[in-house]
Amino acid sequence: MRSLVFAVLLVFVLGVAAAAAPVKVTFWHSMGGDIGKAMEAMIDTYNASQSEVYVESVFRGTYPEVLNATIASAMAGTAPTVVQIYEVGSLAAIDSGVFVPLSEFIGPDDVDWNDYVDAVVNYYRQGDIQWSMPFNSSSAILYINADMFRAAGLDPANPPKTFSEIIEASKAIVESGVAPYGITWPLHTWFVEQWMAEQGVALVNNDNGRSARPTTINTDTEEMYRIFNWWKQLYDEGLWINPGVEDWDQANALFMGQQVAMEITSTSDVTFLTNAGREAGFEVICAELPVPDDVPRQGVVPGGASIWMVANNPKEELEAATKFLIWMSSPEQQVTWHQSTGYFPIRKSSIALLEEEGWFTENPNFRVALDQVLETIPGVGTQGALIGRFQEVRNILEEAFQMVMGGTSVEAALAQAKAQVEQSFADYNSLF
Repeated sequence: MRSLVFAVLLVFVLGVAAAAAPVKVTFWHSMGGDIGKAMEAMIDTYNASQSEVYVESVFRGTYPEVLNATIASAMAGTAPTVVQIYEVGSLAAIDSGVFVPLSEFIGPDDVDWNDYVDAVVNYYRQGDIQWSMPFNSSSAILYINADMFRAAGLDPANPPKTFSEIIEASKAIVESGVAPYGITWPLHTWFVEQWMAEQGVALVNNDNGRSARPTTINTDTEEMYRIFNWWKQLYDEGLWINPGVEDWDQANALFMGQQVAMEITSTSDVTFLTNAGREAGFEVICAELPVPDDVPRQGVVPGGASIWMVANNPKEELEAATKFLIWMSSPEQQVTWHQSTGYFPIRKSSIALLEEEGWFTENPNFRVALDQVLETIPGVGTQGALIGRFQEVRNILEEAFQMVMGGTSVEAALAQAKAQVEQSFADYNSLF
């Protein structure tokens, strides 16, 4: 009899323990360095805040590496639960068939999508389908060494707003001997995409790839020529220094080493560059992305990444993951994330919380990126392009500018790029 009672009690205790065990969610991401530490701190806070879900975070490399690894692991049956995918990986993610739309698990009663910044949430939406949860969103802005500006006779409170003003300011910096170059940014065509959006035009056809997969790219346009010709002038006149292809760290090093007085880079570096400048003894001021002359500013395309749910995982695991995603995008957590990194908050209510505590008044550099996004005019250009092999397109455009630096005309380099991109599109579209 005692043995029977003991057995019943053991089964009951084991059952309670099993019921109490949290559901494990595996999260692959690309956040390293100080930004990665900020993300890990948020995940630790989430795990400690409740007992239903345990999130195991794994740094899996660069954005392209995470996307490729996820697709491969899904095919092998070893995929994580959720992954962080950069914005330009969206169409490849959708076409892979590996991911399940977020809207299948999160309904209007779970989150108020109207509280999300429109430009951000719409990027990751196709029709009525919300594919992923926006998380780390950024845009490109101008960073200024205010001390160097003053030394060159420039007013940092009146930063360059147009392409020609960037040239004028760069000349003043170099000619005054304040710095050997005026400006830098990584040789990366993310900035080209932003400048196309600022002019209100699509990067590719078929409504920027939103109504159908694109078949051609708009490199033979006045808008693209404006960008490349201005960039070429800065290079030819020794005003822009090339830090290397997609070399974000070297661009920052040139700015922090005071080899330039201006840098265009991501808002995700607001915290780092502002603090690093202060520690180095100079003031860093942020300003909006400069745009072509006599072109009304249309706005920017949100950069950064969102979090996607991997299909064919147990339903219990996916439902647990939605709780984590809702928490990560909550107003309070977005405030923490913004203040720790510089990525702008994706919730309107987060913005209200920051304004209430006077955050932007005390930290005006953090306001710039947010204003750019909030002032963005919705349109085909500013919603951003959907391209299956987006990274390949970026590589082709980056090679085109390297050809320009080598002496090829802008028109010839962009014509060659157009042919290469169209072949890439044809190859990709033939798979469907």
